[in-house]
Amino acid sequence: MAKFRAKARAIELLGKGQIADLPTAISELWKNGYDAYAKNLECKLFLDTYKDNSRPVFLLSDDGFGMSKDDILNKWFVLGTDSKARGEKINPEFGLNRRIPMGEKGIGRLSVSYLGYQMLMISKKRNENANAFFMDWRVLENYDFFLEDLNIPLFTFNSVNSFKKNIEDAQKEFQSNLSEKKWKEQSKLRNNIFNDLQSLNLPNFINEEIIENYCNNEAHGTSFIIFTPHDQLLELSDKDRIALKKDDSLTYLRTSLSGLHNDLKTTRKDFETRFLIYDASGKYNLIDDFFTQDEMRNADHWLKGEFDENGYFSGEIKVFDKREKYTFKPNRPPGKTNYGAFSIEWGSFEGEPKSSTLNKEEYANINAKLEAFGGLYIYRDDFRVLPYGRTESDFLEFEKRRSLSAGTYFFSHRRFIGYIDLTRDGNENLKDKAGREGFIQNKAFREFKDDLVDFFIDIAKRYMRYSKDGLFDTFRENQLDDIQAKYDKQLASVKRKNSKTKKAFLENLKESKTLIDDLSSEIDLLEVELKKEVGQIEINYNNYNKLLENLEFKKSKLREIRIQKPQAVKITKKQDEEYSLYQKKYYAADTKVRDIVELVDKTRERINLENLKLEFNDKFRSHIKYIQRQFSDFQSVSKNSFNRIHDLLGEEKETQTDSFINQSEPHKVTDSDSRKDISSKIIGLSSLIEEHKKEIENSFEGFIKHISNLQIDVDDDFLRGWYQEQNENLEKRLGDYEELAQLGMAIEIIDHQFNVMYSQMNDAVNEINKYSRQNPGIEFSFKQLQSAFQHLEGNYKLLKPLYRTSRRTREVITGYQIEQYIRDFFENEFKRYRIHFTVNDSFREYEFFSFDSIVKPVFLNLINNANYWLIPAPDRKIKIELIDHEIRIMNSGERIDDSQLEDIFTLFYTRKRDGRGIGLYLAKKNLNAIGYDIYATNDRNYNKLDGACFVISKLKQKH
Repeated sequence: MAKFRAKARAIELLGKGQIADLPTAISELWKNGYDAYAKNLECKLFLDTYKDNSRPVFLLSDDGFGMSKDDILNKWFVLGTDSKARGEKINPEFGLNRRIPMGEKGIGRLSVSYLGYQMLMISKKRNENANAFFMDWRVLENYDFFLEDLNIPLFTFNSVNSFKKNIEDAQKEFQSNLSEKKWKEQSKLRNNIFNDLQSLNLPNFINEEIIENYCNNEAHGTSFIIFTPHDQLLELSDKDRIALKKDDSLTYLRTSLSGLHNDLKTTRKDFETRFLIYDASGKYNLIDDFFTQDEMRNADHWLKGEFDENGYFSGEIKVFDKREKYTFKPNRPPGKTNYGAFSIEWGSFEGEPKSSTLNKEEYANINAKLEAFGGLYIYRDDFRVLPYGRTESDFLEFEKRRSLSAGTYFFSHRRFIGYIDLTRDGNENLKDKAGREGFIQNKAFREFKDDLVDFFIDIAKRYMRYSKDGLFDTFRENQLDDIQAKYDKQLASVKRKNSKTKKAFLENLKESKTLIDDLSSEIDLLEVELKKEVGQIEINYNNYNKLLENLEFKKSKLREIRIQKPQAVKITKKQDEEYSLYQKKYYAADTKVRDIVELVDKTRERINLENLKLEFNDKFRSHIKYIQRQFSDFQSVSKNSFNRIHDLLGEEKETQTDSFINQSEPHKVTDSDSRKDISSKIIGLSSLIEEHKKEIENSFEGFIKHISNLQIDVDDDFLRGWYQEQNENLEKRLGDYEELAQLGMAIEIIDHQFNVMYSQMNDAVNEINKYSRQNPGIEFSFKQLQSAFQHLEGNYKLLKPLYRTSRRTREVITGYQIEQYIRDFFENEFKRYRIHFTVNDSFREYEFFSFDSIVKPVFLNLINNANYWLIPAPDRKIKIELIDHEIRIMNSGERIDDSQLEDIFTLFYTRKRDGRGIGLYLAKKNLNAIGYDIYATNDRNYNKLDGACFVISKLKQKH
């Protein structure tokens, strides 16, 4: 083995110290792979659920030139090599075009120390043996080392066996750096390094999937295997955080490493970047959904053009549907700029759907991407310059200006996507900082920034400014009013109606809150008195009858204060909590009344026949009085209302009469009038009365028709409100129904084709299976393909019963079959989230006689929901039990609120962040169709795990 002699402290300071964060370190290493003409730049995070892995392992690799033993010894660990800075060109290989080198300082390679402590580097040139060395970067923290003290073993291998032997020897040799006499002042650090080295065991998949590839003579490239990944990588390896999606670490990494190549400028590129997560279920890419060129160019507003060497911009701008040529000259001294010529292109999006030209689906998709990737990116020779484009990197201060006046300064850093296209030769004065976090704040950058700020201010004021009174006459202002006009008109009428409804509801709620407490207390007291009376040996009928009269009165009062929250009205969280509290109190009082009624019903068994007849007669008379009283109240209200209307009409009659008399004054006949004069005045009088007739008809005809058409059994106000609410609900659901309908039709259409394709794919999978047995290198990929195909096949079969043309047959489905189906379907999820799934023997023996693909999807939906809500739970359990002919599916996750136990079965109601609210609705409908029902409960006799609990039982037969 060869040994390194390196500058320990210098490496620690220059390598690890120059990097600001993990994505910058990864980007820097990918730059080196790019310079080495790699086609693939990859990161792979192998979680502890992947194969034989016991802890997360991180791999960063490229398939570039690779390094020989001499390159590693004399170049890789030599700091500040200037071959790229001198413009030395690497001859392109692998059929790629010549590339402009990205690296300049010769220290970026050492950013690998930022990825984690324990590292194995492997590098290989084509047609040469592979080279590797092991390193624990913590040894550099021993500041007592002299330049010649550090020993890093380097070895060569050409087979898996030779690698296994050499890596063991290398780990032992590395221990020479841990002599206790050299670590007297840092014994704790030394012990940590030593213990980690002793416990390091390479998983078998490292040999199978990485080392074996480097033993191929044609292989080339460089890989860094990190056995103690950086904390941010460990956060990504936390399965729960990944599943919860909107995790800060995950979002930051995705936004930093996405769009490394300028796909916004051109879709043609000669390298790919991937960040793959490997777990029990296979692999998935974290950075595969960046903006496309079409999405940017189809934005509400768009610009493209070039700044020349004098800072003058010329290009084209589009604001909604208006386009024109646009030029800009910054206010600066004449002559060439320090920053050089460059191109710019961006697409900007409106902040509200009502103002956008995109349809609802397009806007939702773009909005999701803007949250993750929106911003202005900078590329040099089509390779991204960090940190530009990140959420916190608003280097042109869009948000600062927007906070001063959103109407004047339109642009928002997170509401557009775009790029600035620089080149190394054309913009040489825009230099990276040592830490690769943006440009040095030199004169060129300051001018570059100042001119761009003026550029965007000019666009905002010339094209984008908006005021409600139309002061600016800009492209955006002129069109925005038209776009919003129809929406605003509809919205205004809805708001007026909702405002009145909301006001009435809140007033009713406020009044009823004070009444329900008093009424509940009175009902409680009534229950005590009634129980006391019926508990006596001899019931005093007079007292008992008074109590019954009081009960009827309480029931009537309770009905009067019952309130229902309007569906179309939005209320605050506090108001909703007040309403929920009121509902609980109301239903508690209503339940108490029902209990009292049940007690009264049982008590009648003790009352003699004569008293029962008296009770009947009393109740009969009481009910008659109630009806008469109600209609007397109605008549009184109606009489008062009609009297009021009658008086108003009388006043209006006098007003209209006086108006006509006053206006007809010029048309009065005098003694001196001739025949012709009188005829003329008659015509004038006729014209005047026609005007009054029209005014009266326009003002009162609609009202009179409404009064004439009034029906006692029709609530017109309720109908108007109901129709409005139904219309709003239908509009909200229409899009969802259309989407579901399109999905259903698409499935029906492709059913025949899928049967043919399935047969072809099944044959192909069987053939590949034979090939994989002879070629172990593709075994993992084949198993993933086979697993995905089997899941696809299973899911397809679940859809078959939904087709109108499908032929379904009933069959016996046992609980045991359902259990195995669940275990197979959720095998990876149960492993990933460490969920303990159990079923009791009674359920295993239970039999459904129904349709296979109606019963099983119900259980799949319930378990899938449970998996989601179990994520925050420390102890994750799912249990299915059959008790007293009822199937109970329970979990230890989040408990369903009592007020939502029925709502969760409503179509489109969902508590999930990205849920659709369809699964439980369909589960209930499908179970009802085959004679079963499902409900949720928090009853402790059922809900033993204190999470969510669902009960499936047979519907009671009606006789």
